[in-house]
Amino acid sequence: MARRHRPAAGPLLWAAGVAVLGVVVGAAGSWIPAAWADEAATMSGVRRSVPQLWHMAHNVDGVHSFYYLLLHLWFEVVPYSPFWLRLPSAFATGVAAGLVVLLVHRLAGIRPAVAAGVVYCILPRVTFSAIEGRSNALTATVAVGLTLLLVVAVTATVERRRAAWGWWALYAGVALAGSVLFVYVALVLVAHAVTLVAWQLRHLLRRRSPSVLRAGVCWLAAAALAGIAMLPFVRTVSGQTAQLYWMGPLTLGPALTKRVFVDQWFLGFGPWAPVPFVLMAVGVVATIAVPRLRARIPAVEVAVPVVVVPTLVVVAVSILVRPFYDPRYLTFCAPFVAVLLGLALTSLPWRTVTAAALVVAAGLVAPIYLAQRTPTSKDDSTWNVAAALITAERAKEPAGSVDAVYYGPLPSHTNRTTEFVASSYPEAFAGMRDLTEQRSAVSIGQLWAQRSAPTDPLPSTAGIDHVWFVGEPTDQLPRLATEQLAAQGWRVEREWSESAFRIIVYTRDQ
Repeated sequence: MARRHRPAAGPLLWAAGVAVLGVVVGAAGSWIPAAWADEAATMSGVRRSVPQLWHMAHNVDGVHSFYYLLLHLWFEVVPYSPFWLRLPSAFATGVAAGLVVLLVHRLAGIRPAVAAGVVYCILPRVTFSAIEGRSNALTATVAVGLTLLLVVAVTATVERRRAAWGWWALYAGVALAGSVLFVYVALVLVAHAVTLVAWQLRHLLRRRSPSVLRAGVCWLAAAALAGIAMLPFVRTVSGQTAQLYWMGPLTLGPALTKRVFVDQWFLGFGPWAPVPFVLMAVGVVATIAVPRLRARIPAVEVAVPVVVVPTLVVVAVSILVRPFYDPRYLTFCAPFVAVLLGLALTSLPWRTVTAAALVVAAGLVAPIYLAQRTPTSKDDSTWNVAAALITAERAKEPAGSVDAVYYGPLPSHTNRTTEFVASSYPEAFAGMRDLTEQRSAVSIGQLWAQRSAPTDPLPSTAGIDHVWFVGEPTDQLPRLATEQLAAQGWRVEREWSESAFRIIVYTRDQ
């Protein structure tokens, strides 16, 4: 269990400094990559009113709707762009890094705390989530904050302080909010149960350690309260698993090994991925075996369960029941990977060795970091190029021109449409009349509109000056669109091929 620490300026300053580092490292270059499918879904939800978002949450993406609400409020005060979409994730990364410092300082001291905080800022999974317009970075912040609350609440309970009940109430509230933010975060509570069992076992083996039995009862009450409060949410989202259609069956084998031991936290490391796991193991063994490091054992007892338990649960359910595993979904475990690496890098007593190790680590991840911030780093997306071309060409049209759009197949995802591009870059498509929409996404409470098939007749194009086709060419499109428009008196005026996009402007014969 954690030693009692009185608030001190030193740890707070270190935490603030590491937090600033996290924000800067996370935000740098975040405006470079083009948006991609997941961020398009975020923007589809974010631009709705609160009642519309509530309607959608009962049909699809309920597990992300709290995040959509938070970003809806964010965009009430800032303009939209990919940079502003991703900036909250960079802020969340910085806050999480600062909380890692405060947590590890309580459990193991300031040197491993700072090392763990810096490591967190440069973990490849973290630097990726910092430029994502999704909730992953924020889930990590919640997970480490919730764990810090656990440590504070247990300490207050063991010392029988009056404020203990308040800490447990706050723990329950954050657990509820975090689980609604992303339901997998609830697995952190299961990991906390393992930590409490470990602390109690240590008390039974070594009577000098205080009993946490009373704290365990308080934890159980707080977890039960959060669980009961979550029941309506779970009931709402439990029927929405169909949206995970893209996940194939999960089986034991090399592919799963790569996803768990490389992609989950160290994507881009390739053959070097075993190195951080070896370091983590060294840190754990050294903490237990070396007498001068044994005061850090509580940090191991906190970090290991959060690293191991959620992954085991999600992988097991994905193999035995149905696929629910994606490496990004376990981002909230990343702070605790950083804790174990921080313990490893400070196992030797020399500060210069720790500093040198951090410099080497930063050098190793620098190519991965830079690769994450290239224009096409997100699923090879070039949506921004297509949007920029449309924006520039529409700016040349006479004032008052009325345009329509035919959303064709989305490049690399031809079962979807370029409505995704319009969701991510709305200014390029502003004011366009949608020719293939049957029912809007808002009216049916879905992320995307219900659309007509390519073989269905087009609606009247009366009053329209230009029609745009935007999409990837297929056997049917844009051929069928061109034929149907020709029947209404339209001809191709200009066309471009940008990456996988075919962009065509049609004009009416006068």
